[in-house]
Amino acid sequence: MADYKEILGSLVNKARGAMENSGVAEVYQKGAGRAKSYARIARLTLDLNGQAEELRKVYTEIGKLYFEQAKDKPEGFFAPLFAQAGSLMADMQAKETELSALKEALKEAGAEKDIEVEITEDVQSFDEVVNATEAEGKGEGE
Repeated sequence: MADYKEILGSLVNKARGAMENSGVAEVYQKGAGRAKSYARIARLTLDLNGQAEELRKVYTEIGKLYFEQAKDKPEGFFAPLFAQAGSLMADMQAKETELSALKEALKEAGAEKDIEVEITEDVQSFDEVVNATEAEGKGEGE
């Protein structure tokens, strides 16, 4: 038993020595450092994307508030943008009106009711299909 422990200890010491002399530890440290850097890059990228989205929402809200405040008297380079927004809103309103009319027409026609479907053809059960396929594979169904 003592020989076994001595051999095992000797192998461990040789492995440590080989690792230290071969630069494996240095390669491991470099790899670990890179992994930490990549993880930090990923985290910072996620944080930046989240903050950019928040900023976009803030800008959008500022734009909405300014539009509501100045929509009746746009000035300067805002005038064409206000006209474009007004045109888009009018187009959207027309489509919403058409959509409501179509939904109402379908409702009046009774399209809201469930459609009943009756299957008249005999459908084999799963077991019948499996048995028929097995029989055909064995050459019994021919």
